Amino acid sequence: MSFRVTQASLSNTTLSNIQLNYKKMQGIQEKLSSGKQINRASDDPVSTRKLLGFKSGESELQQYLDAIKHARDKINFIFDALENIQDIMVKIQTKTVQAADGTLGDNERGIIASEIDELMETIIQFSNITDSNGRYLFSGTKTLTAPFSATRDSSGEITAVNYDGNNETIQYQIGSNTFIQVNQPGGKLFMENGIFANLINLRDELKKSDFDTDAFLSQKKNFEAANNNVLTEITKFGAKVDRLAITENRIENSKTALKELISYTEDADLASLITELKNQENVLQAALQTGARIIQPSLLDFIGG
Repeated sequence: MSFRVTQASLSNTTLSNIQLNYKKMQGIQEKLSSGKQINRASDDPVSTRKLLGFKSGESELQQYLDAIKHARDKINFIFDALENIQDIMVKIQTKTVQAADGTLGDNERGIIASEIDELMETIIQFSNITDSNGRYLFSGTKTLTAPFSATRDSSGEITAVNYDGNNETIQYQIGSNTFIQVNQPGGKLFMENGIFANLINLRDELKKSDFDTDAFLSQKKNFEAANNNVLTEITKFGAKVDRLAITENRIENSKTALKELISYTEDADLASLITELKNQENVLQAALQTGARIIQPSLLDFIGG
């Protein structure tokens, strides 16, 4: 069975091929101008799905990195505050060693009592410190509430310290199913350790005319234990900083690997595209030359009407 090829069918086929060549060249030029191999989902549906997955993973990793930055800032604030508080507590310990000397008189012990009172005021100030956003560090989740307030007698001397925060922790997510606590509620750190109660008792004991050495030494021992607990917390928060640094490095490496996958999937091979464009231009020129001989009248006359 034979088919009759007409002039019209030859012309249509030639024009269709030329239009196809133009379309291919347009696609190549679009990739060259954008620098992207994939400019729309229809360019490569399979690679597009992979690309969306890679970019979603990159976004998730960036969220973890942002959380690590905020966590580090928070933890560093608390670390610095605890170091300052601990420095003051060391000064108080030195004062209690002096006060335990049985040769001191009432006036000398009274002076030390006043010094301890002033140092306690300073500890309260550091315990009510805020971060760069004005949020209290030791209030648990009640970060807009000052954690500690003092009850004073008629002379302004502290008789008790009250905790107005809560004992809830704040957790930041720094990885898939990975969290880190970025606060330490003051109720647990200061009140349960009896820091303020011990300081008040030490001061009051020193002010007594019938100074009880044994009672004072007992309070001194309790205060030393509280100071050790603060040191432990400082160590823990220092370890948290190290943990964040390790986690950040791992996530940065993962993010770099994802970026490379995104680039490999999405970015165009410019050298290859330039070569492909030149080849397509040659094909187009050949098609135009062939079409000029086939189509009567000439292709230019046909296009021009």
